[in-house]
Amino acid sequence: MNTLKMPVLELSGSPKERGQFYGDVFKFEIGETIKLWLNDLGNYGRDGDISSNKNIKRYLESFFSETSYLSSIQQWAPNLLEEINGIAEAVEQPREYILGLSLIDEEWIFGLHHRLNKPTEKCTGFGLPVHAGQAGRAGFAGQNMDIASWVDGKQVLLRLAESSASPEALVFSIAGCIGLNGLNASGIGVTCNTLSQLQHAVDGLPVIFIIRKLLEKTSVDEAEIFLRTIKHASGQNYIVSSANEVRCFECSAYGVNAYVSDNEYGRVFHTNHPLTKSQTCNNQFEVSDSSSSTERLKSINNRLGAKEDISLADIKAALAAHDNPIYPVSRDFNPDKSSIGFTAGASIYEFGDSPKLHIASGPPCKTRFEVFNFSNSDASSIACKG
Repeated sequence: MNTLKMPVLELSGSPKERGQFYGDVFKFEIGETIKLWLNDLGNYGRDGDISSNKNIKRYLESFFSETSYLSSIQQWAPNLLEEINGIAEAVEQPREYILGLSLIDEEWIFGLHHRLNKPTEKCTGFGLPVHAGQAGRAGFAGQNMDIASWVDGKQVLLRLAESSASPEALVFSIAGCIGLNGLNASGIGVTCNTLSQLQHAVDGLPVIFIIRKLLEKTSVDEAEIFLRTIKHASGQNYIVSSANEVRCFECSAYGVNAYVSDNEYGRVFHTNHPLTKSQTCNNQFEVSDSSSSTERLKSINNRLGAKEDISLADIKAALAAHDNPIYPVSRDFNPDKSSIGFTAGASIYEFGDSPKLHIASGPPCKTRFEVFNFSNSDASSIACKG
């Protein structure tokens, strides 16, 4: 996708009003996203399986009946459930469909437990704090977001207006989903990488809801407290960054472990295998070969780990890299349009005097980055009047 053509939707008002406006503006796009998502769910089963194209309805019924995510959402993120309700009402679709679009990691885990060939290696994240002797320079963080290639053309940027409870936030998403990652005006950036080796919980808080709640925080300390307070639905790595520091967490149903990098500059890189030795892996399904995760981690570490002065151009080149052509950091090919192996967007958070979001709405090896500031004057924004 051409990043300049990616819609930027400004949302304000109550959570319900935000969701209703989101649904009103993108009713057609959300309907198309749901169709593509439902079709993708059926890509992993055979006739007779609950996930085959003939049995998608039964698969989703099983997914929702065998999990209890709503209880955690109602406890820790009721405002986001109201947003989901508003979207569902506006697009006249079942709430389960809209909710399902924001349960991506949890549905993948569910599919793995039903012995489906679901993806387990997605996303490459980093955090580059300003180290001693670099006063006046900006730190950086960000990631490649690797999800299904069928989302291409459905990418959106949500500009969430400041409220009494949260700062303004820029959230990368796909039409109908409440967000994939983002940066807020307080200078808190959040990235996420799946860790499917770690224990999940069918009654924990789902990943996307955690991301949105983290973006309501105004400090890294607040973000860490939240991560350590909730019960986690899925094994996940979160890198929480600010102008002054980067903290990396590996989270599972068993709890939260902080990963402290031994990089001389305090830089953190993460892909899709645990880096802390104390995390307990207790899955009942076989995790796919970790070669992709290992090679992507090696690539970005080699490019950004040891160089003293890192530029924005260096970061863009690292995210666009094909150092290992079989397991590239930027995944721009996926002829089957499955949920395995496509970079739907690349985000770079720049922490200077004021935070900036650099984003490419597609594989960064082929897609241009554009810059978004925290301002309500963006001509490209579609403003919510709620």
